[in-house]
This record gives sequence, C-alpha cells and structure tokens, in this order.
Amino acid sequence: MTEAQTYQLDAAQTVSRLVEKIRAAHIDPAPSENIYMEDLLEPRLYSEIQKRLPPKEAYEILNHADARLPDGRYTRLMLDLTEATLKRLEGADRVFWTEMARIFSSDALKDAILEKFRSRIHARFGEEIPETEAIPIFYKDFPGYFIRIHQDHPIKVATLQIYLPRDESQTHLGTCFYRKDGDGFARLKRNAFKPNSGYAFVRTDNSWHGVDPMGPDEDERNSVAITIYVKGSQYKNTLGYQKR
Repeated sequence: MTEAQTYQLDAAQTVSRLVEKIRAAHIDPAPSENIYMEDLLEPRLYSEIQKRLPPKEAYEILNHADARLPDGRYTRLMLDLTEATLKRLEGADRVFWTEMARIFSSDALKDAILEKFRSRIHARFGEEIPETEAIPIFYKDFPGYFIRIHQDHPIKVATLQIYLPRDESQTHLGTCFYRKDGDGFARLKRNAFKPNSGYAFVRTDNSWHGVDPMGPDEDERNSVAITIYVKGSQYKNTLGYQKR
C-alpha cells in the first residue's frame, strides 16, 4: 500500500491546529482587519492534499468578468465542497474530501474566524449577528487571471483562504491589500503565495483587495477559500457544472 492509501486524517487535530493558528495570528488593521499565517496544516496533511487535489474535470467554470479573456476563454475554475459536488470525486478521494469538507465547514473553525474579527463584525451588523454558514470552495486559476480591487460582496462576512502551491515559485501571486487614496488606491502589501500559508479577513466597506494578473508562463494557481456567508445568500455560479 502507498503512503497516500495509508494516511490517516485526524479531523479533531486538524481543526484544533487551524483554530490555534487563527487565535495566535497578529491582526493587521489596514485597510481593514486581516491576518496572514504560515504552516497552517500538518505537513503530512498538506502533502496529502497536494496528491489529492481534485481533477480539473470536477471543477466548474467561474462566470465572472475578471475570469474571462478577450478571446472568450475562462481563466478561473471553482469547486465548492458540498454534498452535491463531492459526488464528482471517486473512491478514496471522495472519502478524503468529504472529511476535509467537514473540517473546513466546522462550527469550531467558523467560530474562530468570527471571534477573531468580532469587533468589526458587530460594528457592521450590530449586537445581533445574522446566522452564518461556511462554504469551502476550491479555486484553480490560469494565465491571464486577475482580481480587480474590490471589497467583496456584502453577502460575505469573512474569508479564510489557504494557498496550495507545490513550491515557492509563485510567491508573487498572493492577495494584495489596498487603501483608498483619492480617486485611486495605494497598495499596502502583498501576501506571499507560499505553500501551506493563508490569510483571513473580515468584509467591510474598506476591505479593498485584489490579485495581480497571472503571467503567460505561470503554472495553475490553486487555493481553497472557506467563505463565511450570511446563511441562505451564498454565491451561486450561474454557468453551473458541465461534465467534461
């Protein structure tokens, strides 16, 4: 049996590690509260994730203006880890990602993110925070992709995004944060797109962020985002899934 076949996922330990990383992270208040973390997952688990990244055929085309080139080609694919989409995976991969979906959408992880940014979330919603739901979504990006500077849609409360590169050759592809500066924006920083790293931020009117365009010779850019939505309003991809 191979190492991949014999790997045993400890869900409780994985959730606990993620929660502790979030709790220990330093909050950068600019432009709005955000954190950056390294060594998020146990190294063997990160290696297992690399081996079991869902095949391209399981993803959907993301219908978004930033993900479409002038010639009509799409540059971003997405795969939300839900009961319906997990059926696209087979055998041990489906078992593994079903358990990882439970980890990524767990109340303990969601609550750790909400608690980290509690003051900002209360400032937005008041004393009564609406019911929320965490949805893990894989993204696979290709040359030409970029994300223009934006705040995120108001249906989002907060996001934890885990970067999934194979090595450190894509450190320049991390998320950038900006401050509104007159009629434009001033870049404050760019997160390093390093293996097993990630960041989280709370959605506010000042949570300006984006990603620079991927060059023509870049390898695919992989990540998973655990997005906390106001329950019942999570993003729906209008193109839907087409088996390829």
